[in-house]
Amino acid sequence: MRPPNILDYSLTGENAERAVELGLAEADWYQCPIPRATMRKLLERKDGPGIRDSIIWGGLIVGFAAATIALWGSWWAIIPYLCYAVLYASTSDSRWHESSHGTVFKTDWMNNVLYEVASFMVMRESVVWRWSHTRHHSDTIIVGRDPEIVVPRPPDIKALILGFINYGVYPTYFKKIVLHSFGKMTEDEKTYIPEMEFTKITSRARIYVAIYALVIAISIATGSILPILLIGGCNLFGTWLMPIYGLTQHAGLAENVLDHRLNCRTVYMNVVNRFLYWNMNYHVEHHMFPLVPYHALPALHDAIKDDCPTPYPNLMTAWKEIIPAILRQVKDPAYHVKRTLPDPKERIEEGIPHSQETPDADGWVEVCSAADLGNEDVIRFDHAKKTFALYRDDSGKLYATDGICTHGNTHLGDGLVKGKIVECPKHNGRFNLEDGSPARAPICRGLATYPIEERNGRLWLNVEKSGGDGARHQKTYKLRV
Repeated sequence: MRPPNILDYSLTGENAERAVELGLAEADWYQCPIPRATMRKLLERKDGPGIRDSIIWGGLIVGFAAATIALWGSWWAIIPYLCYAVLYASTSDSRWHESSHGTVFKTDWMNNVLYEVASFMVMRESVVWRWSHTRHHSDTIIVGRDPEIVVPRPPDIKALILGFINYGVYPTYFKKIVLHSFGKMTEDEKTYIPEMEFTKITSRARIYVAIYALVIAISIATGSILPILLIGGCNLFGTWLMPIYGLTQHAGLAENVLDHRLNCRTVYMNVVNRFLYWNMNYHVEHHMFPLVPYHALPALHDAIKDDCPTPYPNLMTAWKEIIPAILRQVKDPAYHVKRTLPDPKERIEEGIPHSQETPDADGWVEVCSAADLGNEDVIRFDHAKKTFALYRDDSGKLYATDGICTHGNTHLGDGLVKGKIVECPKHNGRFNLEDGSPARAPICRGLATYPIEERNGRLWLNVEKSGGDGARHQKTYKLRV
């Protein structure tokens, strides 16, 4: 029996059901008002910044690894090795994170390659953690829903301290990759990962096991521990920077709230720390608008800072709040840091097209001026009790679908059009514009599509003739998402 002051943080327990009953699961979250034109500029994807920063990061890792190998056998090897270890084990976390959102590069395959590499480096199974992080963004610090709550209450101080040397990750990680390599999943994982993804998890787990087995074999064959220290062992010595950065995100803040300004921190950092952390110090901004690339987060911060709590001036200030809060929560689990919110800002009404007009005999209604919808853009349109998303692709072709994402409670009118797909603003999942079919996880169910055309400079939508993937019979996935 659990003591009364210890909450059930599992995804299959009493608080999972309670979160749903209280309307905290897949809920509507507060978003700071921001002009549409400003947001469209911030959402722009680029290859340049990601390529530049990845080359610098990768070059440093390779350079310090080479120096370690060259100096191996002398005490001087310790210096480049510790630099290598922290770059490998800690800064891979932010690379894993950003590439999981698909925002590092404009070119998708680059995001996928970086994600797989960084996942292995930071000891996270790529498929499992993609779905885990999706849930984290859906239900941030919602007890019983978020699988990534790092500091549950009351905090385990010993575990937190050992986390600086990756102590708790090793047994959990290796146990799970062995379990997954045999095709078995935990009950918690089954609540947020669809069954169709299980084979991917199994195949990747087998690759991970094979890599570690090869490293051990090379170590035995060469009679040197160096291969193990370079791959796997370095997480013991280099993970310490990750919690220094990462615990500033949410530790000590409110649980079960629907406002990221109350459960996330923005902490100012110098240019070196921001490079190592890839601007994740702007964490309120990232959670509120996860489609914005890491290199645009400082500009996003400038755009919404007047509607957010005062940022922490540096890491030290944030930690001066975090440590006392965690220590107090040991005896008083209900305690949390209460962030002071500014006075509410006036909402920006930018004229969402809407109509109550009765469709003509063929089901068509007039929407708005065709000039209101540019290339690679999307707008929302409401008709009667139904809402739609209208798109132009990069060639100027028009499309229309249901407005609400089938995975999360969010409108695709706030999403991003890339070529012939639309990206959900909440989870970065994607739909094909042609037929509304899923194009990228976590999307499992398609959208209905609708005829749309331009007549004499006006857009017209057929609101009655649905088609596409969402109009067909859909397989039901038994997920609590």
